[in-house]
Amino acid sequence: LWAHDTSNHSTWRVTDINSVSLGGAEDADPGYYSAMLVGDTLYFSARLGSQDMELWAHDTSNHSTWQVADINPGSYGSNPGQYLSVLVGDTIYFDASDGTTGGELWAHDTSNHSTWQVANIWTQNGFGSVTGQHMSMLVGDTIYFDADDGVSSRELWAHQPSEIASQSGGSGSSGSGSGSSSSSAFAY
Repeated sequence: LWAHDTSNHSTWRVTDINSVSLGGAEDADPGYYSAMLVGDTLYFSARLGSQDMELWAHDTSNHSTWQVADINPGSYGSNPGQYLSVLVGDTIYFDASDGTTGGELWAHDTSNHSTWQVANIWTQNGFGSVTGQHMSMLVGDTIYFDADDGVSSRELWAHQPSEIASQSGGSGSSGSGSGSSSSSAFAY
């Protein structure tokens, strides 16, 4: 991850996420699938070592960088935000695969650092609904996206958080299963 200060024209490496000296590949590919700014913190997809893409963050105020969540532990990544990445209040909604339910709708609350699966639309054997593959859009506080439920094929779906300011009641830990959502996803 690199930065450039336009006021003094200086450029520097912010952090070495995927250090070759730590056994990593040559590229961390920060922001390959998604990148967004929430307050002073950059949230982005990146690769570490033999893992594939997961969700990472960099706080520009204190210069710290960390892996936000390891949604798909092991050598296969969750590819967060490959098709859908949208901010609603303090919560980032994105598609990701946990390796069990496949590509589905996930969320990360930036205020309490909890990460959870919002909806499991494709409920059959792990393929996933591939949420937002062709379309995703925020209208008001409703996220519209395409998804496949395995029964009626790819259709228009929506997710409407019932409480935008506080989306989850997790303990502040990251990873799958932390937090709970009082929201709904529905098909049209």
